[in-house]
Amino acid sequence: MAYLRLARWSNLLMIVLIFLLAKTQLIDPVSELSGVISCISNLHWLLLALATMLIAASGNVVNDIFDQNIDFHNKPDKIIVGNTISEANAWNYYYGLGSVGLGLGMFLCWGLGNLSNSLIFMLSAGGLYFYSYSYKRQFLIGNLVVAFLAGLVPFLPLYFQMMCTPNMWMELPWAPVLVALGFFSFLTTLIREMIKDMEDLKGDQLLKCTTIPIVLGVKGAKAIVILLLMVLMSAIVSLQTAWIHDKDWLMFSYFLIVVQLPAASTIFLVMRGKTPKDFHLASTLTKVLMLGGILSMVVFRIAIL
Repeated sequence: MAYLRLARWSNLLMIVLIFLLAKTQLIDPVSELSGVISCISNLHWLLLALATMLIAASGNVVNDIFDQNIDFHNKPDKIIVGNTISEANAWNYYYGLGSVGLGLGMFLCWGLGNLSNSLIFMLSAGGLYFYSYSYKRQFLIGNLVVAFLAGLVPFLPLYFQMMCTPNMWMELPWAPVLVALGFFSFLTTLIREMIKDMEDLKGDQLLKCTTIPIVLGVKGAKAIVILLLMVLMSAIVSLQTAWIHDKDWLMFSYFLIVVQLPAASTIFLVMRGKTPKDFHLASTLTKVLMLGGILSMVVFRIAIL
C-alpha cells in the first residue's frame, strides 16, 4: 500500500478513466455512427494507457523524493520516502516505473510505424523529473509544466490517430470533444497547482521557493485562481448557451451541477481560505471538477445516441 500511495494511485485511476471512457464512450460509438474508423487497435490503446500511467506514476514518485524537506514541514504525518520506504528503494521504484513506461511507449510508436514519435513520452518523463527537481519551486513555470502535461493526456488519442491518418484527423467527429477536455484538464490542473502552492506556503517559504503565493502574496495568488475559475465558468456558460438553443437539457444540467456549482464553491473557499486546511479543501474540490469533466464523456454519448 505504501508503494501505491507513493505512486498516487487515485491520480493514476483518473488517467485510466480518461482512456477507458474516451475509447468506450466517445471514439468507438461516434466513429461507428460517422463511418470513420479509428486506426488505434485495442492493443495500441492498452499500450498507450499503460505507458502514460507508468510515466505519470514515476513522476509522482520522484516528486516525493525531491520534496522530503518540504513535506517534513507541510505534512510530516504523510511522509513515505525516508519513512515507510527508503530513499534508495524509492529511486529504484522511480527508475523501474519510468523505464517500463518509456519502453511501452517506444514499442507502441514502433508498432504504429513511427518510432520518432516516442519523443513525446521521453519529453513527458523529462518534464516530470525537472518539475520535481526544480521547476515546481520557481515562479509559475512549475504550475504551467504540470498543467500542460495533464492537459496532454486527453490529446494523446487524437495525436496517435493523426499518426495513422494525418490527412483526415480533422474530420474525426470525436476530435473536438477531446480537444475541449484537454483544455479543461489544463485549466483545472493549473488552478489546483496554484491552490496547492497556497496550502504548502509554510514549507515553501522555509526552503526559499519562489512560488506565486510567495512572490505575489496569498492575496495575489487568490486573485489569479479566482480569475482562472471565472474564465472556466465563462467558457462553460458559452457551451450551455448553445445547449439551451439546441434544447439539450441533459448536457446543460450536467455541467451546471457537476462543473459550475463546484467551481463557484471553489471560488468561495479560496476567497475565505486562511489555513492550509482551507486550501486543501479547495484543492480537493478541483478534483471533483476534473472528475466531472472526465465523466462528461458518458453524458456526451447519451446525448448523441
